[in-house]
Amino acid sequence: MRFYYIKDEYIHYLQRFDNKVELNKNESRPYVGIVFQVGDIKYYAPFTSPKAKHQRMKNGKDFRKIADGKLGAINFNNMIPVPDNVLIMLDFNSVRDLSYRRLLQNQYRAIKEDMKEIEETAKKLRDLILTEDSNLTSYDKHIKSRCCNLALLETVYLQYKE
Repeated sequence: MRFYYIKDEYIHYLQRFDNKVELNKNESRPYVGIVFQVGDIKYYAPFTSPKAKHQRMKNGKDFRKIADGKLGAINFNNMIPVPDNVLIMLDFNSVRDLSYRRLLQNQYRAIKEDMKEIEETAKKLRDLILTEDSNLTSYDKHIKSRCCNLALLETVYLQYKE
């Protein structure tokens, strides 16, 4: 597992199809690899920085705390399919802000220990998003409405790769 930046060009491409795709903030938002594949499709989900509210929140179908929220969280609702050629691997040693570097290193350790649950969260959410609304509870429909449109994004991802 590694941390990545995603090229702005790809984020802008996806936003043409789904406005729920989060901006990349000039390639400065690290994406964590979810080691979640369906066929040849890899998914990545962005971190959210640590906030006091994370420690009070519960893990959910589209949200997972890192170290009980002390180190931020993973926003699975913003999970996107990503081809290898748009990934920029994050080198911790290149991060000049030492407190931010320590945060990233601590996030890495915590995520590594929680990888099985992270993978399960990603897989279950993808299944939920791809389920017809008529087969979902009202709560699951609400969760789905917060998420990127993976059915559409998987299609345009394949077009982008070509």
